[in-house]
Amino acid sequence: MHHFHEVFMIRLRPVALALALVALTVFSAAAHDGVDVRMPAEVGVGQPFLVRVAAGAGLEGLTLFWDGVSVAPELVRKDGCVSSVAMLGTGLRDKPGLYALDVETVVRGEKRRFRKLVRVTDHEYGTETLTVAPKMVKPPKTVQARIAAERKLAREATSVQSPARRWHVPFCLPVKGKMLSRFGLRRTFNGDTKRRHWGLDFRAWQGSPIHAIEAGRVVLVGNFYFAGNCVYIDHGNGVVSMSVHMSKVLVKQGDEVRRGQKIGLSGATGRVTGAHLHLSVFVQGVPIDPESLFFMQEDGGDAVVAQE
Repeated sequence: MHHFHEVFMIRLRPVALALALVALTVFSAAAHDGVDVRMPAEVGVGQPFLVRVAAGAGLEGLTLFWDGVSVAPELVRKDGCVSSVAMLGTGLRDKPGLYALDVETVVRGEKRRFRKLVRVTDHEYGTETLTVAPKMVKPPKTVQARIAAERKLAREATSVQSPARRWHVPFCLPVKGKMLSRFGLRRTFNGDTKRRHWGLDFRAWQGSPIHAIEAGRVVLVGNFYFAGNCVYIDHGNGVVSMSVHMSKVLVKQGDEVRRGQKIGLSGATGRVTGAHLHLSVFVQGVPIDPESLFFMQEDGGDAVVAQE
């Protein structure tokens, strides 16, 4: 698996996120609080990023406020110190400009709040033209209620906020096939309907094993009109993955899964042009580009992918 991961990394072109994670800014609430927060100074539209917090034993609470959501990262106590790592992200609909990250701490019973501005930069995503069955572009009225119900289930699953962090970067690749289609593409179906691509497509021949990209709990399994056979996994603290178009699902709702565990077999169910895996990752309910998660380093040494 490690050899394949190295080969995969060589194949990939640079993405806006590897780009966005290089420059780190360090700031603190107050010197005597001993709370340090590390994060990128710039983040590309549609990209995830890490917020790393280190503090003394007096840190009792931590809440991050970003782009309309609040996140309470898990605090880890070790050797008299407190640390925390949270993942946040920007959505494809976010406009370039300055955004505020508010950090609220509780140190020895005293609540403090401070702000850091983060520059969100533009990124031009490509285009793609696909041909699918007409009913997958303009579904008949008989399935509209089904589609609406499935979208509601998906929204609930991707907005789960369990407190414990189960994920660690870099994430595990889900399949051994190469990437076919990148995140953020402006797609045209049958020459008419336009959609954004909210994930990554990987080549995965019919029946190929699909693996969990990180440990977590299965929060939803379904057979959906557009997604086909699908699995949603909560990886903790607002990070949820979605694997779709499977021919067979090998887990059930409520299952605990390990990093790299086989969760299903590749297929061509739902809206597809052929057998493949579509992977989406949601951070605090927002779909982000998963590609950087295979390169991210938790210690801040985020990799920059060289041009091919």
